[in-house]
Amino acid sequence: MRRDALPALFAALIVIHGSAAAADYSGRARVIDGDTISIRKQRIRIAAIDACERDQTGLKDGKVWRCGVAARGYLAKMVDGQHVRCDIIDQDQYRRLVGQCFIGEIDVGLAMLKAGLAEAMLRYLPANHSISAVEYGQAENSARDHRFGMWSAEIESPHVYRRSKTTEIP
Repeated sequence: MRRDALPALFAALIVIHGSAAAADYSGRARVIDGDTISIRKQRIRIAAIDACERDQTGLKDGKVWRCGVAARGYLAKMVDGQHVRCDIIDQDQYRRLVGQCFIGEIDVGLAMLKAGLAEAMLRYLPANHSISAVEYGQAENSARDHRFGMWSAEIESPHVYRRSKTTEIP
């Protein structure tokens, strides 16, 4: 079997067996954007969060703020080069694995929410996930209340921003 086919096979086995809670993917991580990492050339979308897109901007203190760059930078400081373990819970429409990721005991998605650099996005989680919707919701609400990160700026919600980009006529 070709070496580059292994990540796709792994993802297929997870989907076929449906025992996502038992599946895990770990290794040295590299950040792709504010809510996606790569481990051993496999892209993994961090479950239950939605960060600004790389090119997304907003206004902060009357100036253009590159929220996508800020989210990616924060995640990179936390994750790049670190050993990350992701409990795989799903596969998305782009064939990325979706997982709750940890550095030691630190929940990476929860840390992004607490910093105000992502929104909680719980609606796409499969029924058998282990993520605490209450804890994630409280983290987002606290960041919003304290005006951390994206909550201190005027920006479109990342999913609204993506939708507007896909409906534009070139």
